[in-house]
Amino acid sequence: METSLPIKEEAERLNICSEEFDKIKEILNREPNGLELEVFSLLWSEHASYKSSLKWLKTLPVDGDKVLVKAGDDSAGAVDLGNGLACVMKVESHNHPCSIQPRLGSITGLRTVTRDITAMGARPLSVLSSMRFGEGKRDTARWLFAEVSDGLSEFEKGFNVPIVGGETYFSEGYNSSPVVNNLSIGVVEKSKIVEGKASGVGNLILVVGALTGKDGIDSDVFASDLLAEVSTKAVAMEQLMDVSSERNLVDLVQELTSGISLKGLNTIGTHGIIGAACEMSTKGKVGINLELENVKHRDEVLNAREVLLSQTWARIMVCIEPKDLKELSTLVEKYNLSVSTLGQVVEGDLVSCNYKGECIGEFPSQYMGLGELAPHINLPGKSIKQEALDIKLDLYNEPDHYPDVIKQMLVNLNVTSKRWLTDKFERSLNKEGLSHQYPSDAAFIDLEGTNQALAATMDCNSAYMQTDANIGAQIAVAEAARNIVCGGGVPLAISDCLNFGNPKDEEIYGTFIDSIKGITKACQDFKIPVISGNVSFYNQRSEEGQLKAITPTPVIGMVGLVEDKRHHSTLSFRHKGDMIFIIGKSRNDVNSSEYAHSVLNVKKSIPPYYNVEEELELQATISEMIRVGLVRSVHDVSNGGLFFSLLESGIPLEFGFDITSDAEVRKDAFLFGESQSRVIVSVSPAKQDDFVDFMIDKGVAFSILGHVTKGELRIDDESYGYIKDLKKLFEARLGQWVDDE
Repeated sequence: METSLPIKEEAERLNICSEEFDKIKEILNREPNGLELEVFSLLWSEHASYKSSLKWLKTLPVDGDKVLVKAGDDSAGAVDLGNGLACVMKVESHNHPCSIQPRLGSITGLRTVTRDITAMGARPLSVLSSMRFGEGKRDTARWLFAEVSDGLSEFEKGFNVPIVGGETYFSEGYNSSPVVNNLSIGVVEKSKIVEGKASGVGNLILVVGALTGKDGIDSDVFASDLLAEVSTKAVAMEQLMDVSSERNLVDLVQELTSGISLKGLNTIGTHGIIGAACEMSTKGKVGINLELENVKHRDEVLNAREVLLSQTWARIMVCIEPKDLKELSTLVEKYNLSVSTLGQVVEGDLVSCNYKGECIGEFPSQYMGLGELAPHINLPGKSIKQEALDIKLDLYNEPDHYPDVIKQMLVNLNVTSKRWLTDKFERSLNKEGLSHQYPSDAAFIDLEGTNQALAATMDCNSAYMQTDANIGAQIAVAEAARNIVCGGGVPLAISDCLNFGNPKDEEIYGTFIDSIKGITKACQDFKIPVISGNVSFYNQRSEEGQLKAITPTPVIGMVGLVEDKRHHSTLSFRHKGDMIFIIGKSRNDVNSSEYAHSVLNVKKSIPPYYNVEEELELQATISEMIRVGLVRSVHDVSNGGLFFSLLESGIPLEFGFDITSDAEVRKDAFLFGESQSRVIVSVSPAKQDDFVDFMIDKGVAFSILGHVTKGELRIDDESYGYIKDLKKLFEARLGQWVDDE
């Protein structure tokens, strides 16, 4: 257990600075040994303690009438659905692994986040993935995207939980450094929510799940803080690729929560048994004695350090009363998993690690990981709100043939269909079939036995983050809420994933702070709490031999409730002759749009127009018109602008549209601008007068665009072709790119 280096040199090797080393000696009231140093280094890392970010995370709005488990209180957050049910949700990143072992990285990322849901007693129902890769001309982006996509598909099939939605973007800001965030959503009876704590002196601490191995002991690519320091490691590949043990663990937990009085349950993840034990100790305000030789392992030789730090997947830590051990062991055997009696709850707050009668390490849990006495640092941040370009359209020639502009934009991977990706997923797993036949702005998750459904989305347009992170983050929250509302739901809660570069860079940390402030303001505006989340720092890409940060990417995962499935609203045009209206005001604004990037060749500009009062009025109006049955389809105007929203509404049932542009707005801005707070709806002729009266009464800006056609696309009496032809181009582009055509 001892290091061959002098202890001070060992501390430096473990990136423990002199101040931290002195703090450790103060905490222990003695000099630490080598194992203790290693554990302090692990649990004081950015990934474990959020030491650079916790100060700002605590400013996020976390309270709400329906919040059952707040952000930071457990492995995931929980919100009340009524009817005795709770929704448990958590978003996690797995960026660094996906840059090196993309297929395995995406699988293990999904394993991690679904186990967070499982550890609270919930059954995972669905997953959404938010992904970003480098610019499309790079073979690296093509390879990473294809491999990550295959990993998602393999996990879905093996784990038997559907991937129902998400988003995918391509940009040079992610060259060789992808962002892969996964939102896991589960449901549990409120009375069966399990806390991640230890309690009751004399109760047992167990390790349940897969046999412990030497996975991830050294040079762990999945936990590295600095991409530059990442190296591959020997890992049990078969176990990591096979998710059957993870699936068995879900079923086991469901049976345990129905039969045994669990005193606590926590996931064992990147920080191993010691990380899980310290979390359960600090949350329960108790001590734990661990007997490491009791842990069952699959390798012939496993020393105490390896037992303590192993990252073997498909394991949980459980606290039970001794009388329940026999029943639990019988259930564990049923699912072909293992159980080890690791230790016992004691008084105090000390996690004591023993091996064959010898105490090899002691850790006051309140100082470890997210313990309330763990050290944190205040980093300087510099806001980089720039005097960025505000695109003045009168300085640019207007296109003389818009159908050619459409063809040019259809090459852009960010506005074309992601069907190549979604076709990889098992539609049969998603019981809410309407989500496939008639897509919506949100993904839908059926709540069996009720007349309700969940609506879920993940959103962040990183192009809006480049010059004003505060406004960009506000728009991410607003768009997520708009997607839920357009789907017929009521937003309930957020789980965010904050992806940034090196926090020790003042400008990067400044964008992080601005993003937090933006999310905070928007959550307050929309009255939506943040109930869980994740921070991923040190996302860096190599450019001409230098490390550069990725584009700031605060991804918003949001869940809402569709209180009555009759309100489930979709984006598809349904009938020829239906009238098409736009709710909200169009503007001469193409800032940060895909049109500006693809056609005007403007790579960076201010975010598009956003006004929170207009957004709140719009969402309230959309929500009510859905509930009174005035509209046949609802689709927000976002990435790519109005034209691509209309195209997406026409494609599912192959209807076209005939519209007239706004004479007060330049045509390219009207068709391709991404100014916020706009939604297109289709209305049957029979309800047109009622719809107009409703809108006049609300006082929200709206105008008639035109009508749904049998198949032709016409704008200002000019034909743009037929929906079947554009559909082929729109849906084929991503697959052609993957195949390098």
